[in-house]
Amino acid sequence: MSRFLSKSLAACLLLAGGQVLAAPPKAYRQEVVVAGSHFQGVHGLAVDGKGHLLASNLLGQTVHSVDLGTGAVSTLVGPPLGGADDVALGPDGSIYWTGYFTGQLMRRTPDGKTRVIAKELPGLNSLAFRRDGRFYVTQLGRGDALWEVDPNGKKPPRKVIAEPGFLNGFEFGPDDKLYGPILLKGQIARVDVDTGSIEAVAEGFAMPVAVNFDARRENLYVVDAAKGELVRVRLPTGAKEVVAKLPTGLDNLAVGPDDLVYVSNMVDNDIRVVNPADGSVRLLVESRLTVPSGLAVAPDDPDEQLYVADVYALRHVGGRDGKITQTTRVLSSRLNFPMNVSVSAKHVVLSTAYLGSLSSVLVLDRASGEILRTIPNANGVQAAIELADGTLIVAEAATGRVVRVDTAEPAGTTVLAEGLEGPVGLAADTEAEEPGVYVTEVRSGKVTRVRLSDGARRTVAKGLKAPEGIARHPDGGLIVAEVGRKRLVRIEPATGRLTVIASGLRIGLPENGGMPPGYLPTGVAVGGSGTIYLTSDIESALYRFVPVP
Repeated sequence: MSRFLSKSLAACLLLAGGQVLAAPPKAYRQEVVVAGSHFQGVHGLAVDGKGHLLASNLLGQTVHSVDLGTGAVSTLVGPPLGGADDVALGPDGSIYWTGYFTGQLMRRTPDGKTRVIAKELPGLNSLAFRRDGRFYVTQLGRGDALWEVDPNGKKPPRKVIAEPGFLNGFEFGPDDKLYGPILLKGQIARVDVDTGSIEAVAEGFAMPVAVNFDARRENLYVVDAAKGELVRVRLPTGAKEVVAKLPTGLDNLAVGPDDLVYVSNMVDNDIRVVNPADGSVRLLVESRLTVPSGLAVAPDDPDEQLYVADVYALRHVGGRDGKITQTTRVLSSRLNFPMNVSVSAKHVVLSTAYLGSLSSVLVLDRASGEILRTIPNANGVQAAIELADGTLIVAEAATGRVVRVDTAEPAGTTVLAEGLEGPVGLAADTEAEEPGVYVTEVRSGKVTRVRLSDGARRTVAKGLKAPEGIARHPDGGLIVAEVGRKRLVRIEPATGRLTVIASGLRIGLPENGGMPPGYLPTGVAVGGSGTIYLTSDIESALYRFVPVP
C-alpha cells in the first residue's frame, strides 16, 4: 500500500450543474483491489526439453518461459517485439513466434538476436516445423492460408493452401503430414503439404483450436475452446475420448516427454497440467484477471460493484473486497471481446476495438446479462455510452469520429463530431443546460467536450500525453488516466486546471500494429463514495484510490 498526495487545489468552491460543491479531497490512498498476473491472456505453448515451457502472450506483447516444476514465470522477449499468438522452437534452438496483429513472423536466435523473417501476413497464427526442417505458418481471421516459410528469412514465403477454413494450432505427425483443426468445419484434418490435399481424421467438435501428438506420436490430443474439453483422438480410426473437462476458453496445448499435457486458457489467463492417465488437473500458473481494460461502476450501487471489460470476459468485481462474482466468457457465449464497458440504469454496453468483423457494440440487460442488441462497427470502436433515451454515443478511434447510434433496428448512425485525433474515452455530461460528452483524444493529448445538439466542440484540457479512460467524479470533476505520463489526474471541466492524483503507475502497454489508437484502453471509474478505480494493463491488475479525510 502506498500514498499519493495531490497538489493543493484552490480553496474556492466548485460550480457544477448549477450546484455549489465542496472542494475535492487533496490526498488519496492507493490500494489493490485485484492483484496482478504474469500474462495478458496466454496462448501458444511449447516444451523446450530443458524443464521449461515457452508461453506466448499476444496482447501483452511478450514471450515467456515457465518453470515446469515451480510455475515461476520469466520474460524472454518483452513488448513490443513479443506480440505472439503462437510460439515454436526451431532445430537450432531458435524461438519463433507469430504476430497476429502485426503480420510479422519473428525469430530469436540462441545468442539473443531478434528479427523479422516474414511480414505482411495479417492474422499470423500457428506455426510448426517438419522433421526435415521445413517450416509452416497459418493465417487465421485476418487471412486464411497455409504458408511455407524460410526459417532464416532469406526466401519469400510460399503459399501452400488458400482458404483451408481457418487451420489453427497444428503439428506434424510421424508420417510428415500436418495434423490440425479446421475451425470453420469443426474437424481435425490431415494435410499433405507437398500436394495440398486435405482429409478429415476426426469430426464433431464445437471449436477445436489446437492439436498435439502424445509422446509416442500415436494419438492426438485436441482442445475444444467452446466445450472446455481435452480430447484424445485415436489414430487411424478417429475415435474420440474426453480426457478432462476444463473451463471454456482453451487456446493451445503442449505435450511433455512424460505425456503430461499443458493447456493454456486465454479467458482465465492460466496454464493447467493434465495427467491423461487419470484425468487429474492442477494449476501451473494461476491468474484472477486477464486483460483488464474498460471499467464502469453504477452510480446507484452503494456496494460499488465494478464491471470489468477483461477482453476475453466481462467480469463483475466487488470494488470493496475484490471478489469476482460473475464472469461471462467469450467463445462459449455470444459475447464480443470487450475492451470498454459502460453502465446505464438498465443496461451494460460493451465495445471492442478490434478492427474488422470482430468489432461491435453490445447492449446487455443489466439484471440478467442477456444480449439485447448487437451493432456491428468495423471502425475500431473504443468507448460507447448509452443516453437516457436509449441512443448510443460511440467513439470510433480509427476514423476519428464520435457517432450517435439510434434505437431503431437496423441501427442508424449519425456523425456527431469528426476530425478528432484518436477518440478513446467518453464521459456523459447530460445534466448540463447544454448536454454533451467529454472525449479523450489519445493522439492530440486533449480532453474535448462535444455538444450533443449540434456536435460543437470545446477544448477542456490540452497538453496531456495519451489520455485514455475518463470518468465523472460525483462533484463534477473529470478523472483521467494520462497513460503517456503513467499518472492519474483530475481536470476541472470549467477551467481545465489539472491536479495529479497519482503518478508512477504501471499503465500503458505500447500500441500494437493492426490496432486502432488507444490499443487496450486504461479504464477509470468513480464510485458514489468518491473512490476512484483504475485498471492496469501492464500488471493485469485493478486498483482503487480512496480519498483521505
